[in-house]
Amino acid sequence: MRPSLRAQFTLQDIYGCSSAISRLKDLAVRAAKTDFPILLTGESGTGKELFAHAIHNLSRRAGAPFMAINCAAIPESLLESELFGYEAGAFTGASKSGKAGRLEVAAGGTVFLDEVGLMPLALQPKLLRLLQYGEIEKIGATGRLRVDVRVIAATNRPLSMLVAEGQFREDLYYRLNVIGMEIPPLRQRSEDIPVIAAAIMQRLNATYPELSKQISPEAMSLLQCYVWPGNVRELENLLQRLFALVDGQMLLPHHLGGLLPGGPWEGASPVASLGQHLALVEKDMIQEALRNTGGNKSQAARLLGVPRSSLYEKMNSYGLRKNSNKHR
Repeated sequence: MRPSLRAQFTLQDIYGCSSAISRLKDLAVRAAKTDFPILLTGESGTGKELFAHAIHNLSRRAGAPFMAINCAAIPESLLESELFGYEAGAFTGASKSGKAGRLEVAAGGTVFLDEVGLMPLALQPKLLRLLQYGEIEKIGATGRLRVDVRVIAATNRPLSMLVAEGQFREDLYYRLNVIGMEIPPLRQRSEDIPVIAAAIMQRLNATYPELSKQISPEAMSLLQCYVWPGNVRELENLLQRLFALVDGQMLLPHHLGGLLPGGPWEGASPVASLGQHLALVEKDMIQEALRNTGGNKSQAARLLGVPRSSLYEKMNSYGLRKNSNKHR
């Protein structure tokens, strides 16, 4: 089997300790025991495709093909032939031997239809027939072909809304939504952020051991305050940038300042979140100055551009221990 037709991820690759993720993992295990269609919903970057891979690998179809198809990435004029295939001479420029569609290639396995809400209305009846009767019709064919595939679909727009707008067939919606799984956004499960961030950093450190880094507790607190509009994908993107650009082995709050400017932040008041952010950055800068001067507070004060008395006040307010007088 070609590597591109294999599911790459398992439940162990879905990180999180929240009750929401735990419930979804339990549901994935149950869903994998049947061949019923599954509809995965949630914002972009929440991990819908990871769940599709994991469910396939848990199912009786695990040794068969896993075909991921992004309905938004294939031009509408080509989508029908890509999905369902065509017979020889079906249209000008068609291969003389015809072509098997991706659904036929995935026979015996699982098809993951990402962005299914963008499937053209004209093609939706053909997908409906596959779900109802297990049959597809190639372009130019005079008959139908039996295909045994399990369908997992995903969308970041509620299909019920698209049905109401006349952009998606209601009968197809119900056929796809036999088992519904809604993946919550990262802002609703901030307790998962340390687990996910640690897994990302572990993978980066294993790939680039010469650049090995850790996330300081203060920086992790900031990551948990941020709302993450791009969800896990945005978090991974940020950590990759920090990993590549930051010198030293510790990712600190001030490293995040230019990358997460001004919000959005979780909490009742953006001002309170900004104050918390600035306090963490200030504490971080004091600690870094003390490290760079070997604990010499006079040199650290000069490095920071503040009077030594102000440095002492700040150290006291942040609970930073004063060292012996030899570093005064």
